[in-house]
Amino acid sequence: MTILCLHGSYGSAGKFKIQLGTLVEAVQKTDSVQFKWIDGGHNITPPDNFANYFGTPPYYRFFAFDGVSALDTIVTKIRDFPTGMTAEDTIRKLINEEALAKLDTIQSTLDRIFKIIDEDPSIDGLIGYSEGATLAATLIMEERRRSEEEGRPRRINHAVFLAGWPPLRLSPSTNSVGCVLADECEDLIDVPTCHIIGCKDPYIHGAMALFGVCDDDTAVLFDHGSGHTVPRDAQTIQELAEVIKGVRQQGKKCGW
Repeated sequence: MTILCLHGSYGSAGKFKIQLGTLVEAVQKTDSVQFKWIDGGHNITPPDNFANYFGTPPYYRFFAFDGVSALDTIVTKIRDFPTGMTAEDTIRKLINEEALAKLDTIQSTLDRIFKIIDEDPSIDGLIGYSEGATLAATLIMEERRRSEEEGRPRRINHAVFLAGWPPLRLSPSTNSVGCVLADECEDLIDVPTCHIIGCKDPYIHGAMALFGVCDDDTAVLFDHGSGHTVPRDAQTIQELAEVIKGVRQQGKKCGW
């Protein structure tokens, strides 16, 4: 089976493949699984003073940049990141009632990823980093909705989130996009998940807000002790590979 890999903001399939190289090798030693890498659908320029942070071009995002939505400005707030009493409070302060994104932008991105999944019947899992984790989480919840309301067969039975943010809540009736937060709704990501976080990550509240909307019984939290990065040291990678194997095995019990 295959895990679809979704890179972070201003990343690319090629960079993400390098970032996850040692982890992929370790996972494939413990489990029979392939990895599929794709670029975000939008080639863009990083914010001023951030080009070096994101490495060399090309730079992609999965969500279209419109210059006004809160999703566009989150990455630039790293030097002045708000903190609330809870992870959910932090997200609310960060968004500050701004329009999170344009509904048609998010729907277009989801439709593109669903098409990729439909064209490759071996895909049964997702791994996403930062923006890619948000997309993966949103995709799982949207796939569940489409299954319940439209009869679309479900395909994704597990996910691995590297850092990340909570999933997006799509509201066609109000033409709006918000965040799914654990203290505001009862919706849960209902497939087994692995949450790879770093206790020194300035965005850790985003990752914990994502963890909060996943099923306590099947969500695994893995702290690699560093920042907003992909772990690389051998011992951590080996431990993580075993955790991911366990999450994949749990996912096979989902029944689809």
